Amino acid sequence: MARVKLSKLPDRSIPHSKHLLLLITLFVGAIALVLLLDGLIQSSVYQSLQQFAFWIGDRYQQWFTQHQYQINHPLALIGLAFFYQHLWASLLLIGLLGAFASLVGIPMQTTIQQETPEAMRGKVFGLQNNAINIALSLPLVLAGVSETLFGLRVVFLALAALTIAGATLTWYISRTTIFKPSS
Repeated sequence: MARVKLSKLPDRSIPHSKHLLLLITLFVGAIALVLLLDGLIQSSVYQSLQQFAFWIGDRYQQWFTQHQYQINHPLALIGLAFFYQHLWASLLLIGLLGAFASLVGIPMQTTIQQETPEAMRGKVFGLQNNAINIALSLPLVLAGVSETLFGLRVVFLALAALTIAGATLTWYISRTTIFKPSS
């Protein structure tokens, strides 16, 4: 193996003038992007897209939250159980898992924001953030140990079964009234 002295390597550093030119270009690009986005937000096309998104959101809340979550998330987990050795299939299924999770998480977070009194929002969301950060560490440890003990396919299938059980329980609870309103 030939040794190369560092002093004989070509100097590939960027001169300071090119750094300055790069920074100026990035600054001008950022300003152009801000102006472009400002113009887009004030355009009628953006307003139409915004109204369409709200319409989709209303339809989604009525249909997807009642039916689709119980099927989509477990199907993606079952797909991962069988295709985890195929990169592109795994990436697609992981992307679908994220999309399905956002279809549940975003309306749920919106509901919490709407139902929480304004004076309590800081406390509620601070507590929610702490609870999420604490609750996310335990599943990571459990999933890692479970994968070591049982294998990846078994863990994904178990997660799919837990998701189906949780969705079924949520569906059942939402269909029955726990507290009867007093008249």
